[in-house]
Amino acid sequence: MKLVVFGAGGQDGKILSQQASVAGDQVFGVGRMDPATPLASEGVADLLQREAPKEIYYLAAHHRSSEENPGSDTKEWTQSFETHLHGWMNVLDAVKKHVPQCRLLYATSAHIFGAPTEVPQSENTTYRPLCAYGSSKLAGMEVGKWYRKKHGIFVSHAILYPHESIYRGPTFLSKKLLLAADESSRHPERRFKIGDPQALADWGYAPEYTQAMRNILLLNDPDDFLICTGRASTVADFARDIFGEYGLDWQQHLSVDPSLLTKPTRNYIGNPQKLLKATGFKPVICLPELARQLVRDFRKSL
Repeated sequence: MKLVVFGAGGQDGKILSQQASVAGDQVFGVGRMDPATPLASEGVADLLQREAPKEIYYLAAHHRSSEENPGSDTKEWTQSFETHLHGWMNVLDAVKKHVPQCRLLYATSAHIFGAPTEVPQSENTTYRPLCAYGSSKLAGMEVGKWYRKKHGIFVSHAILYPHESIYRGPTFLSKKLLLAADESSRHPERRFKIGDPQALADWGYAPEYTQAMRNILLLNDPDDFLICTGRASTVADFARDIFGEYGLDWQQHLSVDPSLLTKPTRNYIGNPQKLLKATGFKPVICLPELARQLVRDFRKSL
Protein backbone atom coordinates (compact mmCIF):
# COMPACT_ATOMS: atom_id res chain seq x y z
CA MET A 1 0.00 0.00 0.00
CA LYS A 2 1.18 3.51 -0.80
CA LEU A 3 0.99 6.24 1.79
CA VAL A 4 2.19 9.84 2.01
CA VAL A 5 3.50 11.35 5.23
CA PHE A 6 3.60 15.14 5.42
CA GLY A 7 5.99 16.18 8.16
CA ALA A 8 8.20 13.15 7.61
CA GLY A 9 11.19 14.84 9.23
CA GLY A 10 9.53 15.33 12.61
CA GLN A 11 9.28 12.89 15.50
CA ASP A 12 5.95 11.35 14.52
CA GLY A 13 6.70 11.39 10.81
CA LYS A 14 9.95 9.49 11.31
CA ILE A 15 8.38 6.88 13.56
CA LEU A 16 5.26 6.33 11.48
CA SER A 17 7.32 6.05 8.29
CA GLN A 18 9.55 3.44 9.94
CA GLN A 19 6.55 1.46 11.15
CA ALA A 20 4.89 1.55 7.73
CA SER A 21 8.07 0.46 5.95
CA VAL A 22 8.49 -2.48 8.32
CA ALA A 23 4.88 -3.44 7.56
CA GLY A 24 5.75 -3.55 3.85
CA ASP A 25 4.07 -0.31 2.82
CA GLN A 26 5.55 2.12 0.31
CA VAL A 27 6.11 5.44 2.05
CA PHE A 28 6.52 8.83 0.40
CA GLY A 29 7.82 11.21 3.05
CA VAL A 30 7.47 14.95 2.53
CA GLY A 31 9.61 17.37 4.54
CA ARG A 32 9.77 21.15 4.75
CA MET A 33 12.19 21.59 1.86
CA ASP A 34 10.63 19.11 -0.57
CA PRO A 35 8.95 20.28 -3.81
CA ALA A 36 5.66 18.85 -2.51
CA THR A 37 5.79 20.74 0.79
CA PRO A 38 2.17 21.42 1.81
CA LEU A 39 2.46 25.14 1.08
CA ALA A 40 3.28 24.37 -2.57
CA SER A 41 -0.19 23.53 -3.88
CA GLU A 42 0.98 22.47 -7.35
CA GLY A 43 3.67 20.21 -5.92
CA VAL A 44 1.14 18.57 -3.60
CA ALA A 45 -1.32 18.03 -6.45
CA ASP A 46 1.39 16.55 -8.70
CA LEU A 47 2.53 14.15 -5.97
CA LEU A 48 -0.94 12.87 -5.14
CA GLN A 49 -1.99 12.56 -8.78
CA ARG A 50 1.21 10.68 -9.64
CA GLU A 51 1.38 8.32 -6.65
CA ALA A 52 -2.34 7.89 -5.88
CA PRO A 53 -1.77 6.99 -2.21
CA LYS A 54 -4.29 5.02 -0.19
CA GLU A 55 -3.50 6.90 3.02
CA ILE A 56 -2.20 10.36 3.90
CA TYR A 57 -0.90 11.41 7.30
CA TYR A 58 -0.68 15.15 7.86
CA LEU A 59 1.84 15.39 10.69
CA ALA A 60 3.47 18.67 9.66
CA ALA A 61 3.73 20.95 12.69
CA HIS A 62 5.12 24.27 13.81
CA HIS A 63 5.52 24.02 17.57
CA ARG A 64 7.89 24.56 20.46
CA SER A 65 8.45 23.42 24.02
CA SER A 66 7.24 25.35 27.09
CA GLU A 67 10.82 26.58 27.64
CA GLU A 68 11.47 27.76 24.09
CA ASN A 69 11.23 31.44 23.20
CA PRO A 70 8.51 31.98 20.57
CA GLY A 71 10.09 35.06 19.00
CA SER A 72 7.65 37.59 17.53
CA ASP A 73 3.90 37.05 17.88
CA THR A 74 3.36 37.83 14.21
CA LYS A 75 5.82 35.18 13.09
CA GLU A 76 4.43 32.62 15.52
CA TRP A 77 0.83 33.04 14.38
CA THR A 78 1.69 33.29 10.69
CA GLN A 79 3.83 30.16 10.63
CA SER A 80 1.34 28.22 12.73
CA PHE A 81 -1.56 28.94 10.40
CA GLU A 82 0.55 28.38 7.28
CA THR A 83 1.52 24.91 8.50
CA HIS A 84 -1.61 23.74 10.28
CA LEU A 85 -4.28 25.31 8.07
CA HIS A 86 -3.11 26.58 4.68
CA GLY A 87 -0.87 23.62 3.86
CA TRP A 88 -3.54 21.21 5.07
CA MET A 89 -6.14 22.87 2.84
CA ASN A 90 -3.84 22.36 -0.16
CA VAL A 91 -3.70 18.66 0.65
CA LEU A 92 -7.47 18.38 1.12
CA ASP A 93 -8.15 20.18 -2.16
CA ALA A 94 -5.71 17.93 -4.04
CA VAL A 95 -7.32 14.83 -2.54
CA LYS A 96 -10.78 16.01 -3.55
CA LYS A 97 -9.63 16.55 -7.15
CA HIS A 98 -7.27 13.61 -7.70
CA VAL A 99 -7.65 10.84 -5.08
CA PRO A 100 -11.08 11.23 -3.45
CA GLN A 101 -11.01 7.64 -2.12
CA CYS A 102 -7.82 8.29 -0.15
CA ARG A 103 -8.01 8.21 3.64
CA LEU A 104 -6.49 11.08 5.61
CA LEU A 105 -5.41 11.58 9.21
CA TYR A 106 -4.72 15.05 10.59
CA ALA A 107 -2.68 15.26 13.78
CA THR A 108 -4.08 17.93 16.06
CA SER A 109 -3.32 18.58 19.73
CA ALA A 110 -4.70 18.77 23.26
CA HIS A 111 -3.83 22.47 23.02
CA ILE A 112 -7.19 22.94 21.26
CA PHE A 113 -8.72 22.69 24.76
CA GLY A 114 -6.82 25.71 26.08
CA ALA A 115 -7.02 25.65 29.89
CA PRO A 116 -9.62 22.92 30.40
CA THR A 117 -11.65 22.76 33.60
CA GLU A 118 -12.78 19.25 32.70
CA VAL A 119 -10.25 16.61 33.76
CA PRO A 120 -9.86 14.21 32.09
CA GLN A 121 -10.78 15.63 28.72
CA SER A 122 -12.78 13.73 26.11
CA GLU A 123 -13.70 14.22 22.47
CA ASN A 124 -16.68 16.28 23.72
CA THR A 125 -14.66 18.73 25.82
CA THR A 126 -15.19 22.34 24.73
CA TYR A 127 -12.49 23.79 22.49
CA ARG A 128 -10.96 26.99 23.91
CA PRO A 129 -7.44 27.36 22.43
CA LEU A 130 -5.25 30.00 24.04
CA CYS A 131 -2.20 30.03 21.77
CA ALA A 132 -1.25 30.14 18.10
CA TYR A 133 -0.49 26.41 18.06
CA GLY A 134 -3.84 25.40 19.54
CA SER A 135 -5.84 27.92 17.51
CA SER A 136 -4.30 26.90 14.19
CA LYS A 137 -4.63 23.19 14.98
CA LEU A 138 -8.31 23.73 15.76
CA ALA A 139 -8.77 25.63 12.50
CA GLY A 140 -7.21 22.73 10.59
CA MET A 141 -9.47 20.27 12.39
CA GLU A 142 -12.59 22.27 11.57
CA VAL A 143 -11.64 22.43 7.89
CA GLY A 144 -11.09 18.67 7.91
CA LYS A 145 -14.57 18.16 9.35
CA TRP A 146 -16.00 20.43 6.66
CA TYR A 147 -14.37 18.43 3.84
CA ARG A 148 -15.61 15.25 5.49
CA LYS A 149 -19.19 16.49 5.65
CA LYS A 150 -19.44 18.48 2.40
CA HIS A 151 -17.29 16.39 0.07
CA GLY A 152 -17.42 12.93 1.67
CA ILE A 153 -13.64 12.77 2.12
CA PHE A 154 -12.43 10.20 4.67
CA VAL A 155 -10.79 12.56 7.19
CA SER A 156 -10.04 11.51 10.76
CA HIS A 157 -8.42 13.64 13.43
CA ALA A 158 -6.02 12.48 16.14
CA ILE A 159 -6.03 14.77 19.17
CA LEU A 160 -2.57 14.06 20.51
CA TYR A 161 -1.40 14.34 24.10
CA PRO A 162 2.31 14.60 25.00
CA HIS A 163 4.14 11.64 23.51
CA GLU A 164 7.87 11.20 23.70
CA SER A 165 10.78 9.54 21.94
CA ILE A 166 14.50 10.10 21.43
CA TYR A 167 13.61 12.18 18.36
CA ARG A 168 12.45 15.07 20.54
CA GLY A 169 14.52 18.24 20.32
CA PRO A 170 16.78 19.25 23.22
CA THR A 171 14.37 21.91 24.54
CA PHE A 172 11.57 19.38 25.15
CA LEU A 173 11.33 18.04 28.69
CA SER A 174 11.88 14.36 27.92
CA LYS A 175 15.04 14.98 25.88
CA LYS A 176 16.27 17.59 28.33
CA LEU A 177 15.96 15.08 31.18
CA LEU A 178 17.67 12.34 29.17
CA LEU A 179 20.60 14.57 28.30
CA ALA A 180 20.88 15.89 31.85
CA ALA A 181 20.78 12.43 33.43
CA ASP A 182 23.33 11.04 30.99
CA GLU A 183 25.65 14.00 31.57
CA SER A 184 25.21 13.79 35.35
CA SER A 185 26.11 10.10 35.33
CA ARG A 186 29.50 11.00 33.86
CA HIS A 187 29.98 14.38 35.54
CA PRO A 188 28.28 14.34 38.96
CA GLU A 189 29.13 17.97 39.60
CA ARG A 190 26.91 19.20 36.73
CA ARG A 191 23.63 20.97 37.57
CA PHE A 192 20.61 21.62 35.35
CA LYS A 193 17.38 23.62 35.62
CA ILE A 194 13.69 22.84 35.08
CA GLY A 195 10.72 25.19 35.11
CA ASP A 196 7.91 23.65 37.20
CA PRO A 197 8.39 20.25 38.84
CA GLN A 198 4.72 20.06 39.87
CA ALA A 199 3.29 20.57 36.38
CA LEU A 200 0.98 17.71 35.39
CA ALA A 201 0.76 15.99 32.02
CA ASP A 202 -0.41 12.78 30.36
CA TRP A 203 2.83 11.51 28.81
CA GLY A 204 3.05 8.50 26.50
CA TYR A 205 5.46 6.70 24.18
CA ALA A 206 5.41 8.11 20.65
CA PRO A 207 5.56 4.78 18.73
CA GLU A 208 2.30 3.74 20.38
CA TYR A 209 0.70 7.00 19.29
CA THR A 210 1.68 6.57 15.65
CA GLN A 211 0.39 3.00 15.76
CA ALA A 212 -2.90 4.36 17.06
CA MET A 213 -3.01 6.75 14.09
CA ARG A 214 -2.65 3.84 11.70
CA ASN A 215 -5.39 1.94 13.50
CA ILE A 216 -7.75 4.90 13.16
CA LEU A 217 -7.49 4.80 9.36
CA LEU A 218 -8.43 1.10 9.38
CA LEU A 219 -11.90 1.88 10.74
CA ASN A 220 -14.96 1.75 8.50
CA ASP A 221 -15.84 5.39 9.11
CA PRO A 222 -13.82 8.55 9.77
CA ASP A 223 -13.98 10.07 13.23
CA ASP A 224 -12.07 12.11 15.81
CA PHE A 225 -10.13 10.51 18.68
CA LEU A 226 -8.01 11.47 21.65
CA ILE A 227 -4.72 9.57 21.73
CA CYS A 228 -3.50 9.50 25.32
CA THR A 229 -2.77 7.14 28.21
CA GLY A 230 -5.24 8.60 30.71
CA ARG A 231 -2.52 8.67 33.38
CA ALA A 232 -1.36 11.90 35.03
CA SER A 233 2.22 12.43 36.18
CA THR A 234 4.27 15.42 37.29
CA VAL A 235 7.51 16.76 35.90
CA ALA A 236 9.08 15.65 39.18
CA ASP A 237 7.85 12.09 38.54
CA PHE A 238 9.40 12.17 35.08
CA ALA A 239 12.70 13.50 36.42
CA ARG A 240 12.76 10.95 39.25
CA ASP A 241 12.19 8.04 36.86
CA ILE A 242 14.69 9.18 34.21
CA PHE A 243 17.44 9.90 36.72
CA GLY A 244 16.56 6.73 38.59
CA GLU A 245 17.45 4.68 35.50
CA TYR A 246 20.98 6.04 35.94
CA GLY A 247 20.99 5.33 39.68
CA LEU A 248 20.80 9.06 40.47
CA ASP A 249 18.64 11.28 42.67
CA TRP A 250 17.20 13.97 40.40
CA GLN A 251 17.05 16.50 43.24
CA GLN A 252 20.84 16.41 43.47
CA HIS A 253 21.21 17.50 39.85
CA LEU A 254 18.16 19.64 38.99
CA SER A 255 17.10 23.00 40.41
CA VAL A 256 13.89 24.93 39.81
CA ASP A 257 13.87 28.13 37.77
CA PRO A 258 10.31 29.34 36.95
CA SER A 259 11.70 31.99 34.59
CA LEU A 260 12.46 29.21 32.09
CA LEU A 261 8.77 28.83 31.27
CA THR A 262 7.67 30.86 28.26
CA LYS A 263 4.04 29.68 28.37
CA PRO A 264 1.79 28.43 31.18
CA THR A 265 1.46 24.74 31.88
CA ARG A 266 -1.94 23.08 31.43
CA ASN A 267 -3.56 20.01 32.92
CA TYR A 268 -3.83 17.99 29.73
CA ILE A 269 -5.07 14.59 30.90
CA GLY A 270 -7.11 12.62 28.38
CA ASN A 271 -9.68 9.83 28.39
CA PRO A 272 -8.69 7.17 25.81
CA GLN A 273 -11.88 5.10 26.06
CA LYS A 274 -13.35 6.10 22.69
CA LEU A 275 -10.14 5.05 20.91
CA LEU A 276 -9.99 1.80 22.87
CA LYS A 277 -13.62 0.94 22.12
CA ALA A 278 -13.29 1.69 18.39
CA THR A 279 -9.89 0.12 17.68
CA GLY A 280 -9.23 -2.22 20.60
CA PHE A 281 -5.99 -0.36 21.26
CA LYS A 282 -4.76 2.51 23.39
CA PRO A 283 -1.30 3.62 24.51
CA VAL A 284 -0.29 1.83 27.69
CA ILE A 285 3.35 2.84 28.21
CA CYS A 286 3.47 5.59 30.82
CA LEU A 287 5.74 6.39 33.74
CA PRO A 288 7.81 4.71 35.09
CA GLU A 289 7.98 2.31 32.10
CA LEU A 290 8.12 5.28 29.72
CA ALA A 291 11.34 6.44 31.39
CA ARG A 292 12.87 2.97 31.13
CA GLN A 293 11.98 2.75 27.44
CA LEU A 294 13.34 6.20 26.63
CA VAL A 295 16.62 5.49 28.41
CA ARG A 296 16.96 2.18 26.56
CA ASP A 297 16.32 3.91 23.24
CA PHE A 298 18.70 6.74 24.11
CA ARG A 299 21.53 4.38 25.01
CA LYS A 300 21.04 2.43 21.78
CA SER A 301 21.30 5.67 19.81
CA LEU A 302 24.68 6.65 21.28
